[in-house]
Amino acid sequence: MRKVFFVAALAAAGGLLVYGSVSRKTSAAPPADDRPAREHFVSTAATADQPAADAAPAGTWGTIKGQLVYAGPDVPKPAPINVTKDQNHCLAKGPILDDLWVVNSANKGVKNVFVWLAVDPESPVKTLPIHPSLQKVPTDPVVVDQPVCMFTPRASVMREGQELIVKNSSPVAHNVSYLGSKLKNPGSNPIVPAGKQEVIKLKADRFPVSLSCNIHGWMRGKVGVYDHPYFALTDADGNFEIKLAPAGKFRLYIWHEDAGWRLGTQGARGEPIEIKAGQPTDLGKLEIKKAD
Repeated sequence: MRKVFFVAALAAAGGLLVYGSVSRKTSAAPPADDRPAREHFVSTAATADQPAADAAPAGTWGTIKGQLVYAGPDVPKPAPINVTKDQNHCLAKGPILDDLWVVNSANKGVKNVFVWLAVDPESPVKTLPIHPSLQKVPTDPVVVDQPVCMFTPRASVMREGQELIVKNSSPVAHNVSYLGSKLKNPGSNPIVPAGKQEVIKLKADRFPVSLSCNIHGWMRGKVGVYDHPYFALTDADGNFEIKLAPAGKFRLYIWHEDAGWRLGTQGARGEPIEIKAGQPTDLGKLEIKKAD
């Protein structure tokens, strides 16, 4: 008969329990963030050591990046706007150019394209896991100014819970008419006197909220509002990057103010994407063009 011996010894210094030659240490994990993961959209932040209880396990986060480029040989060129009011101020620094399409002629990169992440409807995952360092909504407001009869910047992105501040640093009066979906952002149209500002609170919406000025009818802007941190806005070279995104299969939505959804009706359902863990998922050059 084979005899099995168990030797147990308690180490007084560290409370270490030994079975044979195998030892195990236990340590208390820091409390998980009890804030629930909320669905939808990127941002950049430092990596935390421990994930929240409702987030994907450590090591399952990745980065999404790519470049939106204009499709076709003729790159749109900004044309002067017909300024019909307050010309002395509005044209004080020269002609105002239409900024609906801002395309880099050197590399065809398209600025101001909205990009955001969402769950795949065919996936068992129903809400986006959120990295613990991105759980909290930023406290800094998003600021849009109206310095020379244009919204600056024309396109902005923010997270639900942040404030939108629309400033008027010009010497003439403006107003800010904002409008989204009827249920989430029915909108308003407050006057913003010279040197004043308006604080606006918005909810996450499927499409970016529209900004306009009724006093100066050519003024237009868009604000994307999301209930998660996984969203981006392309820069002057058409590049975007979304960090600390959950690894796995999701959908990526790409939308431009004039072009609409990239890939048309197909893009309206989101473009399938598989995010790699621990490394960038580079989508390369993604073409976009004016709506047909």
